[in-house]
Amino acid sequence: MKKTIIALAVMMGFNTAIKAQNLQTAPAAGTTQQSQAPQTPEERAKRSANHAEKKLGLTAQQKSDWEVAALKRNMANQPFHDQLKAATTPEQRKEIHGQMKVNNQAFESTVNGFLTADQKTKFTAMKEERKQHAMKGSNKKFEESDVNYGE
Repeated sequence: MKKTIIALAVMMGFNTAIKAQNLQTAPAAGTTQQSQAPQTPEERAKRSANHAEKKLGLTAQQKSDWEVAALKRNMANQPFHDQLKAATTPEQRKEIHGQMKVNNQAFESTVNGFLTADQKTKFTAMKEERKQHAMKGSNKKFEESDVNYGE
């Protein structure tokens, strides 16, 4: 009886070790190698426009305008992202986020200028959904414009 219990415990231990190795080496569900690599601002703007087209039902002209606005925002925020990657103090991070927030608000006002009323409603719902998802992962309180939409 003791030998059987020990054999089962050893087999379970090996099974757990094998599963742990598979989880570490296997890519997460729904991810690709491309999404894990750093993207250029142009690639992020294109991805953002494609996502907005699917979610909001953008026309070709609106998609083009969205991509231009997103690229402008991404190019303006790129130096801030680089600064955040460097060692910064909490005060510096707060200042950098404040500067990025201005660019994000400019993007939103540009986008709201060419969206229809129905699309604006969907965009607001999309922002709220993203905000709720971000809040789920932390206890931090977010303001509506603290989350980067479409990036």
